[in-house]
Amino acid sequence: MMHPLPLWQKQGLIYQRKDGDFFQSHTMRAVPYLKPNGVLRLFLSSRCKEDMMHPTYIDVNPDNPQDIIDIGEAPLLTIGKPGLFDDSGITVASIAGDFIYYTGWKRRRYGVTFELSIGIARICDNGDHLEKIYSGPILAQDIHHPYLVAGAYVLKTADNHYRMWYCSGTEWINPPHGPEPLYSVVEASSVDGIQWRPSSSQLSIPYNYPGEVISAPWVVKTDQQFIMYYPYRGSATREEKNYTIGVAVSPDGSQWQRLDHLVGITKSESGWDSEMICYPAIFNHKNKTYLFYSGNSVGRGGIGYAIADRYLTMG
Repeated sequence: MMHPLPLWQKQGLIYQRKDGDFFQSHTMRAVPYLKPNGVLRLFLSSRCKEDMMHPTYIDVNPDNPQDIIDIGEAPLLTIGKPGLFDDSGITVASIAGDFIYYTGWKRRRYGVTFELSIGIARICDNGDHLEKIYSGPILAQDIHHPYLVAGAYVLKTADNHYRMWYCSGTEWINPPHGPEPLYSVVEASSVDGIQWRPSSSQLSIPYNYPGEVISAPWVVKTDQQFIMYYPYRGSATREEKNYTIGVAVSPDGSQWQRLDHLVGITKSESGWDSEMICYPAIFNHKNKTYLFYSGNSVGRGGIGYAIADRYLTMG
């Protein structure tokens, strides 16, 4: 039985970045983390002048996320040494316990433009520092993932095991605007959060049409069901590449039903999120459920948030 999904009331833009040294443009994929002092840290990724992603943060008041307290002006993780899986960029993805998971970027010269793998770091000093645990990825191209892996969302279970929903590539195509990877969501499990076993080769969220891309899942386990929010788009033209947000529900976190028409949030008629809404992240504070998301041009337009019309009780 599917339980009602929330409707989201947009609260507006929180922050847009336009200049800086390493932190030059974009605020991409917020990952909320409530610090012990009560400040809400939004880990995110920005782009430097070489167009490489770096992890940083903005600190906000959790009672009013548009009230910015601090802005990180240095990378929280260093790009990998030449030849490593993350030598061309790092995009933060999710937090489970003291672990923070991220996507490592490696640029390619021939045929396709990049490789993506999943790395892991540790949250230190109450979120003020991040520390890589390994130089190599915890998930990468292999017999289960022939093209790429990225965008991990990890949930720690009641028995201290871990579940991961993440993106796995199914094909590279070559539309007129350049090579495009196609990928959707799959699942893996782990006893320690480091060594992972893919649960199935089948896609958790099947494509609705050829050339679709389903990215960056964020999973909420309520006391009634699992809910997955994700950005999705086409790939045939540059216009089709503008993400919007979709939703799926599941009784067990494995068998999913796509309900994109019930997502409860759409692009605005004008402004920072009128062309694109992407990279949703859910966070509960007091009696409110927030949805943080990035806007136009995968976050060049900034990052904002919405509030649910009903509180999502986490199970």
